[in-house]
Amino acid sequence: YVEHVYELGNELPKEEPVVFIKSLSSLRGLEGATAFAESGRIHHELELVVQIAEQIPLNSHVESWDVIGSLALGLDLTLRDKQSALRAKGLPWTLSKSFQGSSILGPLVPLSEFYEQGGKDFSPDSLSFELRVNDDVRQKASVAQMIFPVPHLLTFLATYQPLEPGDLVYTGTPKGVNTMVKGDEFAMSWLTNDDKRGYSGTYEGVL
Repeated sequence: YVEHVYELGNELPKEEPVVFIKSLSSLRGLEGATAFAESGRIHHELELVVQIAEQIPLNSHVESWDVIGSLALGLDLTLRDKQSALRAKGLPWTLSKSFQGSSILGPLVPLSEFYEQGGKDFSPDSLSFELRVNDDVRQKASVAQMIFPVPHLLTFLATYQPLEPGDLVYTGTPKGVNTMVKGDEFAMSWLTNDDKRGYSGTYEGVL
């Protein structure tokens, strides 16, 4: 998302998306545990999460959302001070991104349900979502605002490795990242469009 790049003072990626990997043990549900052993700020990053439905072989060109089985909303928690220190040294970001409970995942909803509730003209690019922390709206965006479309992201990932059924891809965050602390209450929501059509749902949790 363009405005998120600018809010962190980063250079806008024009040819390749920025990619990092988080460990399976970093996954948690809405009520799971997050490690707070590291000092420094934890930032929330609300993201659309796609779950792969079928194998995407190496060097595949993905043209549509047909390879996606389910969607979810998730939070990519980031140790921002640790990330800044690692970047300053030219080191990978892994330790700032992958720690216990740093990948919060809401319920996985079959993509077919979005089509059923969105109507005949529905496109996944029209999906909108938001994050509230302690009832304050922190992030709100539409998939259409992404720098790289979801099929492009999957095509790019498949140039380096196959994607397997069940793989989860967190697709990037809009502007509004901010600090969260232990005990904060959060709510991730799918938003309907202006005429109230589309999928809606709110998922609440505690950090």
